[in-house]
Amino acid sequence: MPRRVAVLTAAFALALPLAVMAVAVPASADPGAPAAASKIPSLVADRVAQIRAAVGTNRGLRGGGLSDAQRDTLSAGYLTISPAGGIDLTLHATGPVGKAEEQALRDLGATVVRSSAEFAKVPGVTLPEAGLVHAVVPYDKVDAVAGLGWVATLRPTLKPQVDSDPQLVAEAVPLHRTDVANSRGFTGKGQKVGFISDGVSSLAEAIARGELPADSQALAVGDGDEGTAMMEITHDMAPDAKLAFHTVGEDLTSYVAAFHALAASGANLIAEDIAFDDEPAFQQGLGAETAEKLAQQGIWVSSSAGNLGAKHATRAPAVGTGRTPDGVAGSYANCPTAPRNTVNLRGADNTYDVIIRPGGAILPTLQWSEPRAIYPTIGQGGFTNLNLYLMKADGSDCLASSTNVQANGVGDSIEQLIFENTTGANIPAKIVVDVAGSSSAVKIPTFDLRWRTALVTAVDPGDRAGSLNPDSNYLGFATSAGAVASNVSTDPATTPLESYSAAGPVQIGSTTVCATGVGPCTGVAGGGFRSFVGPAWAAADGVTVSGVGGFGSGTCPSNVQGGCRFFGTSAAAPSAAGVAALIREQIGASQSPLTVNRTMYALALKRAGNPGFGAGVLRATTY
Repeated sequence: MPRRVAVLTAAFALALPLAVMAVAVPASADPGAPAAASKIPSLVADRVAQIRAAVGTNRGLRGGGLSDAQRDTLSAGYLTISPAGGIDLTLHATGPVGKAEEQALRDLGATVVRSSAEFAKVPGVTLPEAGLVHAVVPYDKVDAVAGLGWVATLRPTLKPQVDSDPQLVAEAVPLHRTDVANSRGFTGKGQKVGFISDGVSSLAEAIARGELPADSQALAVGDGDEGTAMMEITHDMAPDAKLAFHTVGEDLTSYVAAFHALAASGANLIAEDIAFDDEPAFQQGLGAETAEKLAQQGIWVSSSAGNLGAKHATRAPAVGTGRTPDGVAGSYANCPTAPRNTVNLRGADNTYDVIIRPGGAILPTLQWSEPRAIYPTIGQGGFTNLNLYLMKADGSDCLASSTNVQANGVGDSIEQLIFENTTGANIPAKIVVDVAGSSSAVKIPTFDLRWRTALVTAVDPGDRAGSLNPDSNYLGFATSAGAVASNVSTDPATTPLESYSAAGPVQIGSTTVCATGVGPCTGVAGGGFRSFVGPAWAAADGVTVSGVGGFGSGTCPSNVQGGCRFFGTSAAAPSAAGVAALIREQIGASQSPLTVNRTMYALALKRAGNPGFGAGVLRATTY
């Protein structure tokens, strides 16, 4: 299985229902802005309520702060909670932010970690302007921050997922025939490839072992060595290309900043493997548009398609059936609202059954095709009120839920919940989507449901179609790569597609919108969808890497070919970048990314029967 950031290790189960907290709008809030309560997700409101309860009862406090055990419980392996009860948040602003906005947060006791005002300028390149602030906000000031007129919405800062003596050679080399291209004098000379991932902590060791060149550049080192392994793959394929790395940090702000920094450093190709499940599923969010704008203006981009091909529901209209989960009549005592109008998730089945093993965790994310309150539809919201539940095995009650309100263009059209199992026994559970209302929606929206898991067994099968990372919602300029198992076969005609490798299509559009501005409003038709194939193509994973820093599957580090391998679409992205570096050298360094893409499409070996292959398995040459 592909390596993931270790975010699912906290031993805690959310026994209490995730009730949405009523939050008052401060008098200083902009009266034209949506109510502050509509800007606060259930996940954040629940943490505020739990911190308030802990402080109010004075349980487990130490030196006036939360105990380590309480913080572990509240963080649930995803969020960062400070000893004083500060919550790690990403604030999406209605426009660019600067010193005034940062000071307004400090005046409320928040700690500003970084903001979009710090993004590096890229000469000659126009990138989207959006206001983002990563801040730690005191639990009792969340409502006041939400009430600031320039704050469009709050999002929990969920840690992003990374899709994980003789010199070792990645199997991408024979699979993609880059060795043949190298023998003809094409080695990536004149190209500079930038990488975005978790870290390159052991970069010096990889250089000392001869796996990377001495001039490999780390603009921001980060933590871990997935980035080191990515660089090794591309270096094996394009040995004369220059290499640079920038860590992603733990939030969307740092992700976009990494693109800016690498582009400003002179990288003309970028490979990244970061997944943000809460970026817009039916829009081109800030991450996707930043990559696409770079590609439109000369910098070729390769993103991982994602590893949720088997952890994704079929995209379908969110039609309420009038049924309870599996038709069970329950008390729903721990549900904020009763799920009595569920959506069919797979044929006529209105639940997804999973088994959460001891120490396991699940993070489902639900979005639908109505405006998000973040970029590019800042401050807007949904018309159909969908709720997300994790039910007990018999469907009679909630283990966890997310029940934000969306109506008449107000309320972010996303729901997320977290549940972890700290018991010594398996917990069978059901993922459920319910239609609580439709206000002035003019058309039933399409929903997207995906889930991150650790130590969870799926009972029902997933559906690959539509499982592509939302931050890879590209429309033809930037590219995404699916993963084929080069450890099984290095023949592009037979190498198999990995079961977890995600696929599109990319669907951009909203079924209902406000005619002008933000809500509340009466909805009008959104104008349909733009669609595009994703991933662009398939590239190698299961490749041999050095495993410095202990990264990889098998015995890591290793000096043995095949001893330590790198799996996941995280490996496919730099494999694709290696091919692109050689292609660009062959056709001319000044050629646009679109021209490079067309050449790569033409050379790829077509594989029919599965959209996960995209245009086919990449080849640097056909002979």
